[in-house]
Amino acid sequence: MRTTAEQKIRDKSDRDESTTNRKRQKAQEALRSIPPVSPAKGTNEMILSINALLANEFTLFTKTLNYHWNVTGPRFHSVHQFLEEHYKQFLTIIDDVAERVREIGGRPTSTLKELQDKSFLIERPGVFPRTSEMIADLLSDHETVQTQIKAIIKQCDQSDNFDPVTEDFMTNLLKQHEEMSWMLKSHLDT
Repeated sequence: MRTTAEQKIRDKSDRDESTTNRKRQKAQEALRSIPPVSPAKGTNEMILSINALLANEFTLFTKTLNYHWNVTGPRFHSVHQFLEEHYKQFLTIIDDVAERVREIGGRPTSTLKELQDKSFLIERPGVFPRTSEMIADLLSDHETVQTQIKAIIKQCDQSDNFDPVTEDFMTNLLKQHEEMSWMLKSHLDT
């Protein structure tokens, strides 16, 4: 029989999961509603889109680092090292995305408050899931970011605002996320 404390933790986890599902649904709706780029404001729209991506990349970096610090269990060593490789890769990704914003004439989102406000990936403070749940959560976030990158690629391809450099950059970034997703999936296969 569960103790009251265990039941409270389980109830909180269930509420967190419900909130997470609602936020993911909201995030997917937000991705579908990215407006088409118009010639007059194409660059500004692109800057907004890339800054939103930057916020999600930063959140995914933070979650990866969090899970790296808090992984436990029989796979501790291998998963700990695996996540370290990923969070280090994110440092480069974050810098590259921010620099792309500067290259197209914008200012990257660069404070924790702004990054948190613009990110739609879900964090669950104080929740330390099992290793497989951590990996599945990261995989889900990578898939969300991949969808976001594909939407930006479509923005780049608008006939009046064709931006082949950003399109190429996003395609390469998509490849990195697909590779990290494949590695995460491989950790989930039993």
